[in-house]
Amino acid sequence: MKARRAGLALLVVFAAACGKKGEPQPPVPKTARAVSDLRVEQEETDALLTFSFPDRMLSGAPLTDLQSIEVYRVVNPSAALTSPRPPAAGPSLSAGSASDRAPSAAARRVASNVRLAEEAFYRDAERVGVIELPAMAEHTRGAMIVYRDPIERLLVREKPPSALAYAVVSVRGGGKRSPLSNIVALSPDIPPGAPVILSVTPEEGRVCLEWLEPTEDAIGRKPVSVGGYFVYRRSLEEEEYGPPVNSRPVAGTSYVDASAPDTELVYTLRATLPDKPRVEGAPALEAVVDHRDIYPPPPPSRLQALSEGKLVRLLWDPVSAADLAGYLLFRAEAEGPPVPLNKDLLTDSFFTDESVVSGRRYRYTVRSVDRSGNVSPPSAEAIAEPF
Repeated sequence: MKARRAGLALLVVFAAACGKKGEPQPPVPKTARAVSDLRVEQEETDALLTFSFPDRMLSGAPLTDLQSIEVYRVVNPSAALTSPRPPAAGPSLSAGSASDRAPSAAARRVASNVRLAEEAFYRDAERVGVIELPAMAEHTRGAMIVYRDPIERLLVREKPPSALAYAVVSVRGGGKRSPLSNIVALSPDIPPGAPVILSVTPEEGRVCLEWLEPTEDAIGRKPVSVGGYFVYRRSLEEEEYGPPVNSRPVAGTSYVDASAPDTELVYTLRATLPDKPRVEGAPALEAVVDHRDIYPPPPPSRLQALSEGKLVRLLWDPVSAADLAGYLLFRAEAEGPPVPLNKDLLTDSFFTDESVVSGRRYRYTVRSVDRSGNVSPPSAEAIAEPF
């Protein structure tokens, strides 16, 4: 009996000592996870901010009560403010059991640095925008939030700012705020004004554009310095432009769009600053052009009609049009009108006419057809008299 009591006492001692390797970890705060992919670039006289839609708590659970997103800006931030800082994540844990571990010294330092960085940012920051929940859809592009901060009034100062820093904060119901997002910096500049499109000319397989360079910058100052131009294109049915047609700014005042599809198109273009191709000015007034394919392919050449008893073999040189769909073959008897020999387009440049009658005279022509249904003029005639 004494031995059993001693054993139980030892078990109690061991159980009391098991897993105690530090202070218990505090619970993860019930707040939204910080935005970590904030980006900023200048478009015209706006700072364009993009970031992922906040949808998670710090614990990893879904964020279900997002109320608003606040946008903060610092003018002429210090270098320390915009230098990379550690992410505002939950504290790392020291070694121990999964249910009873304490924050490590390194984790506590990280949390302290994050808090100090946020305090420094808020001291200098101005809240420049709030995206309320009802207006969130207007700022959503796919899974991203897009926000424009007008900075023209900053650019027209006697001494414009050399840099702007931005960060965003998610706000839950009850006013619970997320940690500060990553801080991004922008070096703003005054972009050129809008160029003027002179002509948009459709040609076979391409559209040619010409324009006048802007005469002033976005706030009306002269002269203006232009580094190049980006050309934008959309179909008439589309509402928004995609990326520019040209991957690098065009240096001159003309451009040939060799990738233009065969449809009605709308064009505009923007001027960029020298050495700052991402700082684009206001768009030119749009120009609409009908680029539907109305250009027939060339006619086939060297058509030959070879009589061989009760049939006529027809041969011609293939047409090298990129959008060639096939050929239509015609036959006229004596002085009669030409009649089509094939219902479906021929894809080969030869044909055997087995419906001829010996002793009669036949005149043959062939036409090429493109994928838009444009038909070429007829080829030169080839004559055959089977016997």
